[in-house]
Amino acid sequence: MAVTVTRARQQAFPGLPEQVSAARAWAVSCLPAACPRVDDVALVVSELVTNAIVHSTSGLPGGTVAVRVELQASAVAISVVDQGPRPVPARRQPGASGWGLADIVAALADAYEATTTSAGRCAWCRLDWEPGAAAHAPHITAQQVSGPAHGAHTGAAHPAHTPTGRGEAG
Repeated sequence: MAVTVTRARQQAFPGLPEQVSAARAWAVSCLPAACPRVDDVALVVSELVTNAIVHSTSGLPGGTVAVRVELQASAVAISVVDQGPRPVPARRQPGASGWGLADIVAALADAYEATTTSAGRCAWCRLDWEPGAAAHAPHITAQQVSGPAHGAHTGAAHPAHTPTGRGEAG
């Protein structure tokens, strides 16, 4: 099954915690009017960008995080590329709580993959909706996905679990 990308945009953001909201707002602005998954996109982008800033060298001085939004006929693919793992992994703060990246993305995305290369890590996910849907559509189990912007997706698509937010052309 071929996937046609109708529009793709990419934007780099400084690897600063205060840039998470800017990345989220930018990604949402890339969506079509009345997109049924706007809230899910906002949350997924927030989680992926936050994870990149906290757990990669993108969060160190001068670091950046690249966000790519690809619109497809009835889906949006989101890629977040960081600058690679930190030499020492970030530790969870005492008393910190939360679901965690894998739980949130798995609960919202119809497919998810994370890859690491010498240039950094790419977290990619796809959120589907029914064509013409104006409200939150039920998740569709992916049979094949187009994958991250850097190449074809070769891993298995992960079915969604129970659901619970303009840049330069790229």
